[in-house]
Amino acid sequence: MDKLRAIRYFNHAVEAGSFAAAARLFDVSTPAVAHLVGALERELGLELVHRSTRGLSLTADGERYYASSRKLEADFNEVDLRFSPRGTKPRGTLTVGIRSHLGRHCIMPRIARFLERYPDIELVAKPVATIQDIDAMKLDVAVLMGWPPERDLVVRQLVQTRHAVCASPDYWRRNGTPQEPEALLEHRCLLYRAVTGVLLDRWSFRKNGDSRTVNVSSRLMSDDHHWVEAAACAGVGVVRLADIGLGDYLSSGALIPVLTDWESLEAPTIFAAYPPRLRQSKLVRAFLDFLVEVFAEVESERIPGTSALISIPKPQWWNRAHGRHSAYVTRGRKSV
Repeated sequence: MDKLRAIRYFNHAVEAGSFAAAARLFDVSTPAVAHLVGALERELGLELVHRSTRGLSLTADGERYYASSRKLEADFNEVDLRFSPRGTKPRGTLTVGIRSHLGRHCIMPRIARFLERYPDIELVAKPVATIQDIDAMKLDVAVLMGWPPERDLVVRQLVQTRHAVCASPDYWRRNGTPQEPEALLEHRCLLYRAVTGVLLDRWSFRKNGDSRTVNVSSRLMSDDHHWVEAAACAGVGVVRLADIGLGDYLSSGALIPVLTDWESLEAPTIFAAYPPRLRQSKLVRAFLDFLVEVFAEVESERIPGTSALISIPKPQWWNRAHGRHSAYVTRGRKSV
């Protein structure tokens, strides 16, 4: 068995959600991918993925294996590129679009490593918000938050975020800390508008099979992620943010998370997307490997107790609802 190939097939099948999608990426048959992943499972003596008509999902063993295998693949690719003959190393201009929040907290603090590793790559980095920016801004790669689009793009999932409900220590001292999701109704909340235009005022939670949903009231609303973070740190109110990128706020004590024993639902995925014509691009491959490395490190900054499950299903309101999220659902049905 070609174990490295099996690991690559496994990683990309997990990220793409199916053996068929991974097969298209590698230009091989679906049975070839399924066979090699099966051989990997037999050699390990573990079941890594659950197979169903709805796609793939990771087992508990699969989650642990994937966390290591994607880093292993990135390390191998980096070594392969570093020791290739000079003429085959990545060379040229790479234009990348990065969601502003991810660039500021995750990627740019580590970008020197990429530039030192690939001195012949000129990197052009642009702030982006939506998947449409790939065409509009002529990007080679885009790094976004949300749920991957159903269009002709190659998608590489980087990490599944978790929502963290936070406020400043001063705010909690003045107002008390909620012990149940419903207690948020008594607090001033700071709301962020998703790139699709939806004001995220409907916060859902789950613990041990018990699901709760709270339509929080807003004291401050903004389209800008950084402004909401700054207001929360200043003690204005309670905010719900993706935990990836919150490491500095949490380690410094600027924000204190609550309800950590509850899973906050509908947290977005961080993913990279690029046109199919660039599948064989060494520049794109080098940057993707760097992204895998970056987000493997960023995951270590998670709130203790949270886990990095592979994917959260796309919510029904994504790319459909407008205005307030709470207005999209009326008694379990779409609002008109």
